[in-house]
Amino acid sequence: MPALRASSSLLAALALVSGTNASAHRRDDFLQAARIGLEPDRVVITLDLTPGSAVAESFLAALDHDRDGSLSAEEERRYAERMVGALSVALDGDTLPVRVLSRSFPDPSVFRRGEGTIRLTVGATLPRVSAGSHQLLFRNAHLAGHSAYLANALVPESADVTVTSQRRARDQAELTIAYSVREAAR
Repeated sequence: MPALRASSSLLAALALVSGTNASAHRRDDFLQAARIGLEPDRVVITLDLTPGSAVAESFLAALDHDRDGSLSAEEERRYAERMVGALSVALDGDTLPVRVLSRSFPDPSVFRRGEGTIRLTVGATLPRVSAGSHQLLFRNAHLAGHSAYLANALVPESADVTVTSQRRARDQAELTIAYSVREAAR
């Protein structure tokens, strides 16, 4: 019995340690997490963008165009627009224009510790859709090859929209959300 308890304790400790390492943010990646909210007339995407500490300096150098050590509102706006330019959102095969709704940037010193996260909220107006099944495609090509991506659909706030499935690319830079609309939107 004592050997079984010791083995169980060791397994539990290993699971805890390995779980901690598996979820830790890698220092050399740019983590891009997208949460996608679908409603009958719009899609809102919240992007949390976190450069690892090993890439923070080069990331900041690309943002801080005047090299003053801080990010101006104009530098933040330009980055947000560049990020949106790398996104693709399509409803039932038709590309939708995406625009920045809000942005939040931490102080640059936080990036150097690998803890700084930019939050962008972007959105698109959906055209009038018929009741029934639809597909929304989200694709993120921002800093491809240097990023770790995550993408998930949120539970819709409207009872008229039901997410029926999510299909991700292996790297999660692309997510197709199948959903149904109970009644014609708008």
